[in-house]
Amino acid sequence: MRLSILTGCLLIYQVLLSQTGSTDTSFKKNSVFVEVFGHNRGLFSVNYERLFRLTGDFIFYSARTGVGYTPGMDIKDKHLGGSIYLPIVFSVLAGNKAHYAQLGASYTVAFGHDFIDSTTYPPTVYQKFESAYIISLGYRYMRRGFMAQLFPLLQWTNNPSSKFTVGFGLSIGSVF
Repeated sequence: MRLSILTGCLLIYQVLLSQTGSTDTSFKKNSVFVEVFGHNRGLFSVNYERLFRLTGDFIFYSARTGVGYTPGMDIKDKHLGGSIYLPIVFSVLAGNKAHYAQLGASYTVAFGHDFIDSTTYPPTVYQKFESAYIISLGYRYMRRGFMAQLFPLLQWTNNPSSKFTVGFGLSIGSVF
């Protein structure tokens, strides 16, 4: 009888402790968002991100991927088709409550068309396959299922007409 009462009390205590002492139930691990420019290098992209909490409530890690697109354009009498971009991004977020500093590193591949725009000087080269390494340092806001981020970035590509470029990214989405 005493063993049953003791076991019951320990079970109730464990249930109560797990309800109030754990913050894992409020930690949202998934994010889906639209990004303008940014790591995708295109005009826009749709991304999925997975967040990992490895050390307390202050530092998070994330891995994400997505699909970006830039529509084609007419240059002189020729049409340059659209390009598809596939970013793979790893980030570290440090912050508290809803505000985070974010450091990101990515590798992005672009699938487009071989084309040289001779209307510019020096001529702009568009490659059928182009890869880029990108780093960014910015700000992220996450609260009540909403996520927004803004960051400047530096990218290095294998394109001879633009090896190093500076840009920015803006993302808005949902955290669940």
